[in-house]
Amino acid sequence: MPVSDSGSGMDFASSYRRQSNARSLQAVHLNQQHHRRTASFGLITAIIIAVIAHGSLYPFQFRIPATGDGPISALMRSGMARSGRGDLIANVLLYMPLGCFGVLSLPRCLRVRLLIVAVFGALLSASVELIQYFEAERVTSAADLYANLAGTILGGLGATLLSRPWRVPLTAVFSPKPIPLALIAAWTGYRLYPYVPTIDLHKYWNALKPIVLHPVLSFESLYSHTTIWLTIFALIGTLVGQRGAAMLSVLFCGFVLTARVLIVGTVLSVSEVAGAAAAICLLPLLHRLSSRQKAASLFALLGVTVLIGRLQPFEFAPMPRDFEWMPFLSLMRGSLAVNVMSLFEKSFLYGSLIYLFIEAGGRLPTAALVVSLTLFATSCTQMYLPDRSAEITDAVIALLLAIGFALTRETPRSA
Repeated sequence: MPVSDSGSGMDFASSYRRQSNARSLQAVHLNQQHHRRTASFGLITAIIIAVIAHGSLYPFQFRIPATGDGPISALMRSGMARSGRGDLIANVLLYMPLGCFGVLSLPRCLRVRLLIVAVFGALLSASVELIQYFEAERVTSAADLYANLAGTILGGLGATLLSRPWRVPLTAVFSPKPIPLALIAAWTGYRLYPYVPTIDLHKYWNALKPIVLHPVLSFESLYSHTTIWLTIFALIGTLVGQRGAAMLSVLFCGFVLTARVLIVGTVLSVSEVAGAAAAICLLPLLHRLSSRQKAASLFALLGVTVLIGRLQPFEFAPMPRDFEWMPFLSLMRGSLAVNVMSLFEKSFLYGSLIYLFIEAGGRLPTAALVVSLTLFATSCTQMYLPDRSAEITDAVIALLLAIGFALTRETPRSA
């Protein structure tokens, strides 16, 4: 009699059902993970909106102007006025995070999410400009509205590229690791401001003149530049892996130094060039360390750099000044461009400290506590330092960065 194959058929059906159930569970898990990430990005977007509103409307001293045709007329009259290049760039940069995280907070299946975020950014900026008409220390400007809209669109385009790795090959490498990429971008944004290259041999000579004619090497500055470059090289290694990190690090270093020669208003120092050269020489030694050893060493080195920068010139006054408990007060005064660049620098330094602490084996809450408390302590010490603003801002920046790390669900893990 023929042998029945019903048993093998039942085994095949059972195996197929198990595979289908596994695929279904995996799809459900990925869908839940996507929803959690979307909600996290939505919370980051809400924080960004609150920061923009707070910084744009502070000190909240509203009044009705004695003269004027109203906020709408003032906004329309300013349509042809031009703002300075620094303020223009700063307003673009201010709204780029809104565009980036706004797009990421919307479902990918929504094809018009960039349009939605751009419209929201325009409405937010227009609302702020109209309200500023009633703020004594603010000016209603259509140029700011245009710059804010451009920043929202640019940030949204960047997020769209990073969230779709198959469209741009390099984003497939970078998009799974947003934290080191964001830290490198913050430092690059700080060093290359105002991002305007020029073709002027006289300018090139002025940029190199301090190195050629008046070389002055400061140990503190040399130490700072060397440590920061080593940190940048470690972040690049996290992005691309150790095999290609050395070559890419050298190329990136050469690009930044060359760009600083070409960009308007920038000047190279001996310490900057020497620090880059020293970091390149130390790169092989850095690669011999394990991931935890490397992160712990860089955390200590960079921590000393931050402490030196915050406590210079180490000349303490006998009587303390007042401590400012209002966050971002110093960043809301003075030049907007200078304040944005200062925010970039602090975001890189404090964010790198938190990231390196975690890479060395620590936990994110512990990292946030250690870095923020250290910054708070040095801020209190600045009450005795001349020409320093002793305030809570730096500790708050560190806490916000830690919250951002947690919400991205990409907290680095030690090897």
